[in-house]
Amino acid sequence: MHTPTLVSLTLTLGLGVSASAQNTTHVQLILDASGSMLGKLPDGQTRIASAKSTLTQFLGGVKADPSLNVGMRIYGGGLKAGPQCEDSVLVTPMKGFDKAALQAQVTAATPKGATPIVYSLMQAAADFPRDSSRKVIVLVTDGEESCGGKLTDAVAAFKKLGIEVDLRIIGIDLNDKARKSFEGVGTFENTRSGVELGQALGRATATSQTGKYAVSGPTSAGAGGVVEIRWTGPNNPGDYVTIVKKGAPIGNYKDYFYTKAGNPGKLTVPLDPGEYELRYSSEKANPNPTLASAPITLTPATYGLSASKSAGAGSVVEVKWTGPNNPGDYVTIVKKGTPVGQYKDYFYTRNGNPGKLTVPLDPGEYELRYSSEKASPNPTLLSIPITLTAVQYGLTAPASARPGSTIQVKWTGPNNPGDYVTVVKKGAPVGGYLDYFYTRNGNPGTLKMPTEAGSYELRYSSEKANPNPTLSSVPIEVR
Repeated sequence: MHTPTLVSLTLTLGLGVSASAQNTTHVQLILDASGSMLGKLPDGQTRIASAKSTLTQFLGGVKADPSLNVGMRIYGGGLKAGPQCEDSVLVTPMKGFDKAALQAQVTAATPKGATPIVYSLMQAAADFPRDSSRKVIVLVTDGEESCGGKLTDAVAAFKKLGIEVDLRIIGIDLNDKARKSFEGVGTFENTRSGVELGQALGRATATSQTGKYAVSGPTSAGAGGVVEIRWTGPNNPGDYVTIVKKGAPIGNYKDYFYTKAGNPGKLTVPLDPGEYELRYSSEKANPNPTLASAPITLTPATYGLSASKSAGAGSVVEVKWTGPNNPGDYVTIVKKGTPVGQYKDYFYTRNGNPGKLTVPLDPGEYELRYSSEKASPNPTLLSIPITLTAVQYGLTAPASARPGSTIQVKWTGPNNPGDYVTVVKKGAPVGGYLDYFYTRNGNPGTLKMPTEAGSYELRYSSEKANPNPTLSSVPIEVR
Protein backbone atom coordinates (compact mmCIF):
# COMPACT_ATOMS: atom_id res chain seq x y z
CA MET A 1 0.00 0.00 0.00
CA HIS A 2 1.30 3.46 -0.86
CA THR A 3 -1.02 5.69 1.09
CA PRO A 4 1.42 6.61 3.87
CA THR A 5 3.58 8.76 1.57
CA LEU A 6 2.13 12.19 2.20
CA VAL A 7 0.66 11.38 5.58
CA SER A 8 4.10 10.59 6.90
CA LEU A 9 5.65 13.91 6.09
CA THR A 10 2.72 16.17 6.78
CA LEU A 11 2.04 14.67 10.16
CA THR A 12 5.72 15.08 10.94
CA LEU A 13 5.32 18.78 10.38
CA GLY A 14 3.17 19.02 13.50
CA LEU A 15 0.13 20.62 11.89
CA GLY A 16 -1.89 20.47 15.07
CA VAL A 17 0.06 23.04 17.06
CA SER A 18 -1.78 24.87 19.81
CA ALA A 19 -3.44 28.12 18.95
CA SER A 20 -1.59 31.38 19.65
CA ALA A 21 -0.74 34.44 17.53
CA GLN A 22 2.89 33.52 16.94
CA ASN A 23 2.11 29.82 16.43
CA THR A 24 -0.32 30.22 13.54
CA THR A 25 0.59 27.80 10.77
CA HIS A 26 0.04 28.14 7.01
CA VAL A 27 0.45 24.95 5.00
CA GLN A 28 0.28 24.70 1.22
CA LEU A 29 0.00 21.23 -0.28
CA ILE A 30 1.31 21.14 -3.84
CA LEU A 31 0.12 18.11 -5.80
CA ASP A 32 1.79 16.87 -8.98
CA ALA A 33 -0.92 16.14 -11.56
CA SER A 34 1.44 15.87 -14.52
CA GLY A 35 0.97 13.13 -17.11
CA SER A 36 3.66 10.91 -15.58
CA MET A 37 1.49 10.46 -12.47
CA LEU A 38 -0.50 7.93 -14.50
CA GLY A 39 2.50 5.61 -14.32
CA LYS A 40 2.25 2.58 -12.07
CA LEU A 41 4.08 1.74 -8.89
CA PRO A 42 5.49 -1.77 -8.29
CA ASP A 43 2.23 -2.87 -6.63
CA GLY A 44 0.25 -1.96 -9.77
CA GLN A 45 -1.40 1.15 -8.32
CA THR A 46 -1.00 4.35 -10.30
CA ARG A 47 1.00 7.14 -8.70
CA ILE A 48 -1.92 9.53 -8.80
CA ALA A 49 -4.17 6.97 -7.12
CA SER A 50 -1.60 6.51 -4.38
CA ALA A 51 -1.27 10.27 -3.89
CA LYS A 52 -5.03 10.76 -3.82
CA SER A 53 -5.52 7.99 -1.30
CA THR A 54 -2.75 9.44 0.87
CA LEU A 55 -4.10 12.99 0.76
CA THR A 56 -7.63 11.83 1.47
CA GLN A 57 -6.45 9.86 4.47
CA PHE A 58 -4.38 12.78 5.70
CA LEU A 59 -7.10 15.38 5.35
CA GLY A 60 -9.62 13.09 7.03
CA GLY A 61 -7.35 12.80 10.06
CA VAL A 62 -6.56 16.49 10.55
CA LYS A 63 -8.51 18.14 13.34
CA ALA A 64 -9.78 21.68 12.92
CA ASP A 65 -7.70 24.25 14.80
CA PRO A 66 -8.03 28.03 14.78
CA SER A 67 -4.27 28.31 14.29
CA LEU A 68 -4.18 26.01 11.25
CA ASN A 69 -4.59 27.22 7.67
CA VAL A 70 -4.31 24.62 4.88
CA GLY A 71 -4.45 25.35 1.15
CA MET A 72 -3.76 23.37 -2.01
CA ARG A 73 -2.06 24.10 -5.33
CA ILE A 74 -2.22 21.66 -8.26
CA TYR A 75 0.06 21.76 -11.30
CA GLY A 76 -0.08 19.83 -14.56
CA GLY A 77 -3.80 19.11 -14.28
CA GLY A 78 -5.00 21.36 -17.08
CA LEU A 79 -6.72 23.74 -14.70
CA LYS A 80 -5.20 26.84 -16.29
CA ALA A 81 -5.46 27.75 -19.95
CA GLY A 82 -2.25 28.70 -21.74
CA PRO A 83 1.28 27.28 -21.71
CA GLN A 84 1.68 23.96 -19.88
CA CYS A 85 4.66 25.34 -17.99
CA GLU A 86 2.36 27.88 -16.32
CA ASP A 87 -0.36 25.34 -15.52
CA SER A 88 -0.34 25.81 -11.74
CA VAL A 89 -3.41 26.89 -9.77
CA LEU A 90 -4.09 27.60 -6.11
CA VAL A 91 -7.35 25.63 -5.96
CA THR A 92 -7.91 26.20 -2.21
CA PRO A 93 -6.56 29.29 -0.39
CA MET A 94 -4.76 29.01 2.95
CA LYS A 95 -7.63 30.40 5.01
CA GLY A 96 -8.71 28.07 7.76
CA PHE A 97 -9.17 24.37 7.09
CA ASP A 98 -11.96 23.53 4.65
CA LYS A 99 -11.71 19.75 4.67
CA ALA A 100 -14.55 19.16 2.22
CA ALA A 101 -13.21 21.62 -0.35
CA LEU A 102 -9.69 20.17 -0.15
CA GLN A 103 -10.91 16.59 -0.49
CA ALA A 104 -13.05 17.56 -3.49
CA GLN A 105 -10.00 19.05 -5.24
CA VAL A 106 -7.99 15.90 -4.55
CA THR A 107 -10.72 13.72 -6.01
CA ALA A 108 -11.04 15.87 -9.12
CA ALA A 109 -7.31 16.04 -9.93
CA THR A 110 -6.58 14.51 -13.35
CA PRO A 111 -3.01 14.04 -14.63
CA LYS A 112 -2.45 15.70 -18.01
CA GLY A 113 0.49 18.04 -18.54
CA ALA A 114 4.02 19.09 -17.65
CA THR A 115 5.92 19.41 -14.32
CA PRO A 116 6.41 23.14 -13.57
CA ILE A 117 7.77 22.70 -10.06
CA VAL A 118 9.80 25.91 -9.91
CA TYR A 119 6.97 28.01 -11.38
CA SER A 120 4.58 26.53 -8.79
CA LEU A 121 6.92 27.28 -5.91
CA MET A 122 7.42 30.87 -7.08
CA GLN A 123 3.65 31.29 -7.32
CA ALA A 124 3.33 29.80 -3.84
CA ALA A 125 5.68 32.48 -2.51
CA ALA A 126 3.02 35.04 -3.27
CA ASP A 127 0.30 32.95 -1.62
CA PHE A 128 1.67 33.22 1.92
CA PRO A 129 0.90 36.15 4.23
CA ARG A 130 3.73 38.50 5.21
CA ASP A 131 3.65 37.78 8.94
CA SER A 132 5.48 35.75 11.58
CA SER A 133 3.33 32.65 11.18
CA ARG A 134 4.92 29.29 10.49
CA LYS A 135 4.91 28.57 6.76
CA VAL A 136 5.14 25.08 5.31
CA ILE A 137 5.07 23.73 1.76
CA VAL A 138 4.55 20.01 1.16
CA LEU A 139 5.35 19.14 -2.45
CA VAL A 140 4.35 15.68 -3.71
CA THR A 141 5.94 14.79 -7.04
CA ASP A 142 6.93 11.78 -9.11
CA GLY A 143 9.55 13.56 -11.23
CA GLU A 144 11.91 16.47 -11.70
CA GLU A 145 11.32 19.93 -13.15
CA SER A 146 10.35 19.67 -16.85
CA CYS A 147 10.05 23.37 -17.69
CA GLY A 148 13.66 24.47 -17.33
CA GLY A 149 13.28 26.19 -13.99
CA LYS A 150 15.97 26.21 -11.31
CA LEU A 151 15.00 25.32 -7.77
CA THR A 152 17.51 27.83 -6.44
CA ASP A 153 15.48 30.57 -8.16
CA ALA A 154 12.42 29.53 -6.17
CA VAL A 155 14.38 29.64 -2.92
CA ALA A 156 15.66 33.10 -3.87
CA ALA A 157 12.09 34.27 -4.51
CA PHE A 158 11.09 33.41 -0.94
CA LYS A 159 14.15 35.19 0.48
CA LYS A 160 13.45 38.27 -1.63
CA LEU A 161 9.97 38.45 -0.16
CA GLY A 162 11.34 37.93 3.35
CA ILE A 163 9.46 34.66 3.75
CA GLU A 164 10.97 31.76 5.68
CA VAL A 165 9.34 28.56 4.45
CA ASP A 166 9.80 24.98 5.63
CA LEU A 167 9.89 23.15 2.28
CA ARG A 168 9.17 19.42 2.46
CA ILE A 169 9.51 17.41 -0.76
CA ILE A 170 8.11 13.87 -1.04
CA GLY A 171 9.23 11.90 -4.05
CA ILE A 172 7.15 9.03 -5.40
CA ASP A 173 9.50 6.40 -6.82
CA LEU A 174 11.95 8.97 -8.20
CA ASN A 175 14.94 7.90 -10.29
CA ASP A 176 18.50 8.90 -9.40
CA LYS A 177 18.50 11.95 -11.68
CA ALA A 178 15.27 13.26 -10.18
CA ARG A 179 16.44 12.67 -6.62
CA LYS A 180 19.67 14.55 -7.25
CA SER A 181 17.72 17.50 -8.61
CA PHE A 182 16.27 18.09 -5.12
CA GLU A 183 19.57 17.85 -3.24
CA GLY A 184 20.17 20.84 -0.99
CA VAL A 185 16.63 22.21 -1.34
CA GLY A 186 14.34 21.81 1.64
CA THR A 187 13.87 18.42 3.26
CA PHE A 188 13.61 15.56 0.80
CA GLU A 189 12.31 12.01 1.26
CA ASN A 190 11.89 9.47 -1.53
CA THR A 191 9.47 6.55 -1.20
CA ARG A 192 10.03 3.48 -3.37
CA SER A 193 8.14 0.58 -1.85
CA GLY A 194 5.26 -0.33 0.37
CA VAL A 195 7.68 -1.15 3.19
CA GLU A 196 9.35 2.26 3.00
CA LEU A 197 6.00 3.99 2.87
CA GLY A 198 4.87 2.08 5.94
CA GLN A 199 8.03 3.12 7.76
CA ALA A 200 7.49 6.73 6.72
CA LEU A 201 4.00 6.62 8.22
CA GLY A 202 5.43 5.09 11.38
CA ARG A 203 8.00 7.86 11.66
CA ALA A 204 5.30 10.44 11.28
CA THR A 205 2.81 9.04 13.77
CA ALA A 206 5.61 8.45 16.27
CA THR A 207 6.71 12.07 16.21
CA SER A 208 6.43 13.86 19.53
CA GLN A 209 6.60 17.63 19.58
CA THR A 210 7.38 20.04 22.34
CA GLY A 211 6.95 23.55 21.01
CA LYS A 212 9.38 23.97 18.10
CA TYR A 213 11.19 20.64 18.68
CA ALA A 214 10.45 17.26 17.06
CA VAL A 215 12.23 14.01 16.38
CA SER A 216 11.03 11.12 14.22
CA GLY A 217 12.32 7.78 13.02
CA PRO A 218 11.03 4.27 12.34
CA THR A 219 8.74 2.82 14.99
CA SER A 220 10.80 -0.37 14.95
CA ALA A 221 14.25 -1.46 13.80
CA GLY A 222 16.59 -4.41 14.11
CA ALA A 223 18.79 -4.26 17.21
CA GLY A 224 22.28 -3.01 16.36
CA GLY A 225 21.18 -1.50 13.05
CA VAL A 226 21.56 1.97 11.60
CA VAL A 227 18.44 4.14 11.45
CA GLU A 228 17.77 7.49 9.82
CA ILE A 229 16.35 10.16 12.11
CA ARG A 230 14.68 13.42 11.12
CA TRP A 231 14.43 16.33 13.51
CA THR A 232 12.88 19.76 13.85
CA GLY A 233 14.50 22.33 16.10
CA PRO A 234 16.54 25.53 16.28
CA ASN A 235 19.81 23.63 15.68
CA ASN A 236 21.49 25.51 18.51
CA PRO A 237 25.12 24.74 19.43
CA GLY A 238 25.11 21.55 21.51
CA ASP A 239 21.75 20.26 20.23
CA TYR A 240 21.89 16.53 19.58
CA VAL A 241 19.70 13.48 18.94
CA THR A 242 20.26 10.19 20.75
CA ILE A 243 18.60 6.86 21.62
CA VAL A 244 18.08 5.58 25.16
CA LYS A 245 16.12 2.87 26.96
CA LYS A 246 12.50 3.81 27.50
CA GLY A 247 12.26 5.79 30.72
CA ALA A 248 16.02 6.36 31.02
CA PRO A 249 16.96 9.31 33.28
CA ILE A 250 17.22 12.71 31.60
CA GLY A 251 20.68 13.32 30.17
CA ASN A 252 21.47 9.66 29.41
CA TYR A 253 22.58 8.80 25.90
CA LYS A 254 23.86 5.96 23.68
CA ASP A 255 24.90 6.64 20.10
CA TYR A 256 24.13 10.24 19.09
CA PHE A 257 24.64 12.89 16.43
CA TYR A 258 24.73 16.68 16.68
CA THR A 259 22.00 18.44 14.73
CA LYS A 260 24.68 20.65 13.15
CA ALA A 261 25.81 17.52 11.22
CA GLY A 262 22.69 17.64 9.03
CA ASN A 263 19.08 16.54 8.70
CA PRO A 264 18.35 13.65 8.61
CA GLY A 265 21.04 12.14 10.82
CA LYS A 266 21.93 8.50 11.47
CA LEU A 267 22.14 6.50 14.70
CA THR A 268 23.54 3.02 15.33
CA VAL A 269 20.97 1.65 17.76
CA PRO A 270 21.82 -0.65 20.71
CA LEU A 271 22.31 -4.40 20.32
CA ASP A 272 19.76 -5.32 23.00
CA PRO A 273 16.15 -5.64 21.80
CA GLY A 274 13.47 -3.78 23.72
CA GLU A 275 11.61 -0.50 24.08
CA TYR A 276 13.64 2.68 23.50
CA GLU A 277 13.20 6.43 22.94
CA LEU A 278 14.65 8.82 20.38
CA ARG A 279 15.42 12.12 22.11
CA TYR A 280 16.22 15.64 20.93
CA SER A 281 18.41 17.07 23.71
CA SER A 282 20.78 19.93 24.42
CA GLU A 283 24.13 20.18 26.16
CA LYS A 284 23.35 23.73 27.25
CA ALA A 285 21.74 22.62 30.50
CA ASN A 286 22.70 20.02 33.11
CA PRO A 287 21.30 17.40 33.05
CA ASN A 288 20.78 17.67 29.29
CA PRO A 289 17.01 18.19 28.89
CA THR A 290 14.76 16.11 26.63
CA LEU A 291 13.16 18.66 24.29
CA ALA A 292 11.31 16.11 22.12
CA SER A 293 11.06 12.33 22.02
CA ALA A 294 9.57 9.47 20.02
CA PRO A 295 9.29 5.75 20.86
CA ILE A 296 11.10 3.02 18.91
CA THR A 297 11.09 -0.76 19.39
CA LEU A 298 14.29 -2.71 18.70
CA THR A 299 13.59 -6.22 17.47
CA PRO A 300 16.04 -9.16 17.77
CA ALA A 301 18.38 -9.59 14.80
CA THR A 302 18.99 -13.02 13.23
CA TYR A 303 22.52 -14.39 13.39
CA GLY A 304 24.08 -17.53 11.90
CA LEU A 305 27.48 -19.11 11.23
CA SER A 306 28.43 -22.03 9.02
CA ALA A 307 31.88 -23.63 8.62
CA SER A 308 33.68 -26.98 8.69
CA LYS A 309 33.42 -28.76 12.05
CA SER A 310 37.17 -29.39 12.01
CA ALA A 311 40.22 -27.95 10.29
CA GLY A 312 43.97 -28.29 10.41
CA ALA A 313 45.69 -26.04 12.92
CA GLY A 314 47.05 -22.94 11.20
CA SER A 315 44.93 -23.44 8.08
CA VAL A 316 42.55 -21.05 6.36
CA VAL A 317 38.83 -21.78 6.80
CA GLU A 318 35.86 -20.30 4.99
CA VAL A 319 33.01 -19.06 7.18
CA LYS A 320 29.52 -18.20 5.95
CA TRP A 321 27.52 -15.86 8.14
CA THR A 322 23.98 -14.57 8.57
CA GLY A 323 23.40 -11.29 10.34
CA PRO A 324 22.46 -7.63 9.99
CA ASN A 325 25.97 -6.69 8.80
CA ASN A 326 25.91 -3.64 11.04
CA PRO A 327 28.95 -1.35 11.25
CA GLY A 328 31.57 -3.08 13.42
CA ASP A 329 30.15 -6.61 13.05
CA TYR A 330 32.92 -9.20 12.72
CA VAL A 331 33.61 -12.95 12.87
CA THR A 332 36.56 -14.36 14.83
CA ILE A 333 37.95 -17.60 16.27
CA VAL A 334 38.92 -18.12 19.92
CA LYS A 335 39.70 -20.98 22.32
CA LYS A 336 36.56 -22.62 23.67
CA GLY A 337 35.40 -20.72 26.78
CA THR A 338 37.49 -17.62 26.07
CA PRO A 339 36.11 -14.49 27.84
CA VAL A 340 33.71 -12.33 25.82
CA GLY A 341 35.38 -9.69 23.65
CA GLN A 342 38.64 -11.50 22.96
CA TYR A 343 39.65 -12.49 19.43
CA LYS A 344 42.33 -14.07 17.24
CA ASP A 345 42.21 -13.72 13.47
CA TYR A 346 38.97 -12.02 12.34
CA PHE A 347 37.16 -10.46 9.39
CA TYR A 348 34.49 -7.73 9.23
CA THR A 349 31.17 -8.85 7.76
CA ARG A 350 31.21 -5.74 5.56
CA ASN A 351 34.10 -7.32 3.61
CA GLY A 352 31.93 -10.04 2.12
CA ASN A 353 30.19 -13.36 2.64
CA PRO A 354 31.70 -15.89 3.06
CA GLY A 355 34.78 -14.60 4.85
CA LYS A 356 38.10 -16.32 5.59
CA LEU A 357 39.98 -16.90 8.84
CA THR A 358 43.51 -18.18 9.43
CA VAL A 359 42.95 -20.37 12.50
CA PRO A 360 45.48 -20.73 15.37
CA LEU A 361 48.47 -23.08 15.17
CA ASP A 362 47.65 -24.94 18.39
CA PRO A 363 45.30 -27.94 18.01
CA GLY A 364 42.28 -28.09 20.31
CA GLU A 365 38.66 -27.03 20.79
CA TYR A 366 37.74 -23.56 19.54
CA GLU A 367 34.70 -21.37 18.78
CA LEU A 368 33.76 -19.26 15.79
CA ARG A 369 31.99 -16.13 17.06
CA TYR A 370 29.83 -13.46 15.42
CA SER A 371 30.56 -10.32 17.46
CA SER A 372 30.15 -6.56 17.34
CA GLU A 373 32.35 -3.61 18.24
CA LYS A 374 29.28 -1.55 19.17
CA ALA A 375 29.36 -2.61 22.82
CA SER A 376 32.17 -3.14 25.32
CA PRO A 377 33.26 -5.84 25.80
CA ASN A 378 32.38 -6.90 22.26
CA PRO A 379 29.44 -9.29 22.78
CA THR A 380 29.20 -12.78 21.31
CA LEU A 381 25.98 -12.69 19.32
CA LEU A 382 26.34 -16.27 18.08
CA SER A 383 29.00 -19.01 18.27
CA ILE A 384 29.61 -22.49 16.86
CA PRO A 385 32.32 -25.01 17.80
CA ILE A 386 35.26 -26.02 15.60
CA THR A 387 38.03 -28.54 16.32
CA LEU A 388 41.57 -27.80 15.16
CA THR A 389 43.52 -30.96 14.42
CA ALA A 390 47.29 -31.42 14.59
CA VAL A 391 49.17 -30.93 11.31
CA GLN A 392 52.27 -32.87 10.23
CA TYR A 393 55.43 -30.86 9.60
CA GLY A 394 58.78 -32.09 8.30
CA LEU A 395 62.08 -31.02 6.72
CA THR A 396 64.55 -32.96 4.57
CA ALA A 397 68.01 -31.50 3.83
CA PRO A 398 71.72 -32.45 3.76
CA ALA A 399 73.34 -33.15 7.14
CA SER A 400 76.15 -30.70 6.35
CA ALA A 401 77.05 -27.93 3.91
CA ARG A 402 79.91 -25.60 3.08
CA PRO A 403 79.93 -22.03 4.49
CA GLY A 404 78.09 -19.63 2.11
CA SER A 405 76.78 -22.46 -0.08
CA THR A 406 73.18 -22.87 -1.28
CA ILE A 407 71.22 -26.02 -0.41
CA GLN A 408 67.81 -27.42 -1.31
CA VAL A 409 65.30 -28.11 1.46
CA LYS A 410 62.20 -30.27 1.01
CA TRP A 411 59.37 -29.57 3.39
CA THR A 412 56.11 -31.16 4.58
CA GLY A 413 53.38 -28.96 5.99
CA PRO A 414 50.05 -27.22 5.36
CA ASN A 415 51.64 -24.37 3.39
CA ASN A 416 49.48 -21.85 5.27
CA PRO A 417 49.85 -18.12 4.61
CA GLY A 418 53.04 -16.95 6.32
CA ASP A 419 54.70 -20.42 6.58
CA TYR A 420 58.43 -20.27 5.90
CA VAL A 421 61.68 -22.24 6.27
CA THR A 422 64.84 -20.63 7.66
CA VAL A 423 68.32 -21.41 9.03
CA VAL A 424 69.43 -20.28 12.51
CA LYS A 425 72.24 -20.95 14.97
CA LYS A 426 71.61 -24.09 17.01
CA GLY A 427 69.58 -23.11 20.10
CA ALA A 428 68.67 -19.64 18.72
CA PRO A 429 65.58 -18.05 20.36
CA VAL A 430 62.19 -18.92 18.87
CA GLY A 431 61.33 -16.58 16.02
CA GLY A 432 64.93 -15.89 14.98
CA TYR A 433 65.93 -16.29 11.34
CA LEU A 434 68.74 -15.81 8.84
CA ASP A 435 68.17 -16.67 5.17
CA TYR A 436 64.61 -18.01 4.54
CA PHE A 437 62.01 -18.88 1.90
CA TYR A 438 58.20 -18.98 2.04
CA THR A 439 56.64 -22.39 1.44
CA ARG A 440 54.22 -20.78 -1.01
CA ASN A 441 57.20 -20.25 -3.37
CA GLY A 442 57.61 -23.96 -4.06
CA ASN A 443 58.91 -27.32 -2.82
CA PRO A 444 61.84 -27.79 -2.49
CA GLY A 445 63.09 -24.34 -1.61
CA THR A 446 66.65 -23.01 -1.43
CA LEU A 447 68.59 -21.53 1.48
CA LYS A 448 72.00 -19.85 1.58
CA MET A 449 74.13 -21.14 4.44
CA PRO A 450 75.92 -18.79 6.86
CA THR A 451 79.57 -18.00 6.09
CA GLU A 452 80.64 -18.91 9.64
CA ALA A 453 81.21 -22.60 10.36
CA GLY A 454 79.28 -24.18 13.23
CA SER A 455 76.16 -26.04 14.30
CA TYR A 456 72.87 -24.74 12.90
CA GLU A 457 69.17 -25.68 12.58
CA LEU A 458 66.73 -25.62 9.71
CA ARG A 459 63.28 -24.57 10.99
CA TYR A 460 59.76 -24.70 9.58
CA SER A 461 58.04 -21.63 11.12
CA SER A 462 54.96 -19.44 10.73
CA GLU A 463 54.34 -15.71 10.88
CA LYS A 464 50.82 -16.31 12.25
CA ALA A 465 51.97 -16.30 15.88
CA ASN A 466 54.35 -14.06 17.81
CA PRO A 467 57.09 -15.05 18.34
CA ASN A 468 57.07 -17.14 15.18
CA PRO A 469 56.93 -20.74 16.47
CA THR A 470 59.23 -23.59 15.42
CA LEU A 471 56.89 -26.24 13.98
CA SER A 472 59.65 -28.62 12.83
CA SER A 473 63.47 -28.54 12.83
CA VAL A 474 66.49 -30.58 11.68
CA PRO A 475 70.20 -30.01 12.49
CA ILE A 476 72.83 -29.09 9.90
CA GLU A 477 76.59 -28.61 10.25
CA VAL A 478 78.30 -25.83 8.32
CA ARG A 479 81.97 -26.89 7.83
